[in-house]
Amino acid sequence: MTLLTRKEAAAMLGMSLPTLDIERSTGRLAYIQRKPGSKVWITEEAIAEYLARATHQARPEIRTYRRRA
Repeated sequence: MTLLTRKEAAAMLGMSLPTLDIERSTGRLAYIQRKPGSKVWITEEAIAEYLARATHQARPEIRTYRRRA
């Protein structure tokens, strides 16, 4: 299990630190914190789970054709 700092995790996810903190506080991103106010660690597994939940299946393109009048 690899532990990442908030800054490293934010860079890996391509988001800012405030956005990462929002994702943590809303429960969408799991994290480790030994006691309140101490350093926060995020595992690579937590990042993989977050990305899996945020990934949606691609929809096939639906083409519509108009009849010429």
